[in-house]
Amino acid sequence: MRRVPVVATIIVLLACTTMVWLGVWQLQRARWKESLLGSYAAAEGQPLLTGLPDGAIDDPESVAFRRARLTCSTMDPAVQIGGRNRAGATGYRTIRACRTPGGALLMVDLGWAPPGGAKAVSAEGLKDFTGVLIPDPVLFERVMPAETAAIGKKVPLLLVAETPVTPLQPSVPPSIAEIPNNHRAYAVQWFLFAATALIVYLLALRRRRG
Repeated sequence: MRRVPVVATIIVLLACTTMVWLGVWQLQRARWKESLLGSYAAAEGQPLLTGLPDGAIDDPESVAFRRARLTCSTMDPAVQIGGRNRAGATGYRTIRACRTPGGALLMVDLGWAPPGGAKAVSAEGLKDFTGVLIPDPVLFERVMPAETAAIGKKVPLLLVAETPVTPLQPSVPPSIAEIPNNHRAYAVQWFLFAATALIVYLLALRRRRG
């Protein structure tokens, strides 16, 4: 009878242990995401915010999916990104950096236009915008001009305006339903990978002994 290969066994056990750990980690991520989505759902039912709370500057997630009415002054340049309007048609959304009287720098989605109709929209001076706030640090780095760092406190929030700037149409409002939460499925995959690797190795050992 041949001996069990020690090195190969250790490698397989380490691999299976790693995959099980990744599965457990995904389950933890799933619980975190479910809690986060629950807080977003609760925020949707909160009263309208008038102005940006001080706490939102350091913790943008604290106002995620809250409706808010903000007064701010938009700045160049306008950034156009792919998006949909409320009817679901595809086109381009116009995003601008916006500075509040208190010095907070965030973003405003000024509205949507169809392909070929998207234009840089002027919204000069202080204006009131009402809409839903969502954190978006990736878009924030793209929209916020580098030179604005010295004139205000950067807050990676996007306000999707309910009333667009003329001649744009309203962009589709943020939806919690569109936020993916696939962590439990990923956990099952890692557990299956671990089980498959272990079964295949045990079958290989059995064949080797035979």
